[in-house]
Amino acid sequence: MSASSSGARHDPSAQLAIAPPWQVREDLHLHTNASDGVLSPTELVELVNATSLRLFAITDHDTTSGLDEAEAASIQHPGITFIPGIELSAEVEGAEIHLTCHFIDRHNSEMQSELSALMQDRESKAEQIVDRLREIGLPVDWEDVVANADGAIGRPHIARAMLARGYVSSVSDAFTRYLSPGQPAYISRRKLGGISALQLVHDAGGVATVAHPRTVSNVEEVLSTLKPHGLSGIEVYAEKYGTDMIDRYSVLADRFDLVKSGGSDYHANGTVNEIVPGMNGPPPGTVRKLYERALEMHGADGVGYCLDELKL
Repeated sequence: MSASSSGARHDPSAQLAIAPPWQVREDLHLHTNASDGVLSPTELVELVNATSLRLFAITDHDTTSGLDEAEAASIQHPGITFIPGIELSAEVEGAEIHLTCHFIDRHNSEMQSELSALMQDRESKAEQIVDRLREIGLPVDWEDVVANADGAIGRPHIARAMLARGYVSSVSDAFTRYLSPGQPAYISRRKLGGISALQLVHDAGGVATVAHPRTVSNVEEVLSTLKPHGLSGIEVYAEKYGTDMIDRYSVLADRFDLVKSGGSDYHANGTVNEIVPGMNGPPPGTVRKLYERALEMHGADGVGYCLDELKL
C-alpha cells in the first residue's frame, strides 16, 4: 500500500489506497442507511456479493436495526458470510473512540436498552445542532435532515442537508467548518464509558476492536486502559491507511496482543477516492482470529453469533 498523510475516509486529498498483496476477502467495517450510510442493508449485501469479499460485517453506528435485513439478504448468496456487528461510540481517558464489535447477539436486552437511550440522545443533539445552524445564519429544515436518514439520525444527515442548501461544498466540508469539535455548530452527545462499552459487548457475546485509531490522539493510553478489560483488536488496515500508519498500528497491536483488524469503513458517500468494498481490508484469516478470541472469552455456547468455521 502507498504511504498516506492522513488516511482519512473523508479526506479527498488522501491518496487512494493501492490494493494489498492479498486478495481482499474480509471486510469488518461496513455501514448502511440504518445509520449514516447511503445503501440499504440489502443493497450493500448485493454489492458485497459482486466483489472478492467472502466474510463481511455490518457495523452501523450505535444501532443494530439493519442487521436482520442484511442477514436475510445474505442468505440468498451462499458464497458470502454475514457477521453481525455494531460501531459503538465511547469515551476513554478524555478521548472519543469508536469500537467496531462483532459476533454480537443483537437481541440482547441490555444492549438494546442502552442503544435506545443512545439513539434518543443522538436525535436530541441533532435537533440542537439544527437550532445552532439557524442561529448562525445557516437554516436547514429538520424535515430535510430526517429525509436523509432511514435509521439513526446524526451529523452526516445534517451535513447532507447543508450540502443540498449550498452552504458547503461537500459532507467533509460541513464537518470541517461546522460540525466537528471546536466548530460553531458542534454539540457533544452522550457516550458510553470505554469499559462500560466493552462490558456491554461482552455481555452480548461479542468482541471489540478500536476503529480507525488515527482519530484517537492518546491511542496508547486507550489501549492500556481497555486491554485488561478484554479489548480484542485494533484496526491496522483501515480507510486509506498507507504503510506509515499500518506500520505504526501493527507495532501497537503486537505490543498489546491485539488482532490486526480492519475494513473499508464504507458509507457509499460517493466522495473522491472513496474506498469501496473489496479494495482494502485485512489479510485472510483475520475473522478467524477474532472469532477465536470470542470463543476463548465466551465459550462456544456464549458467543452471540456462531459462524460455520469451515467458512473462515
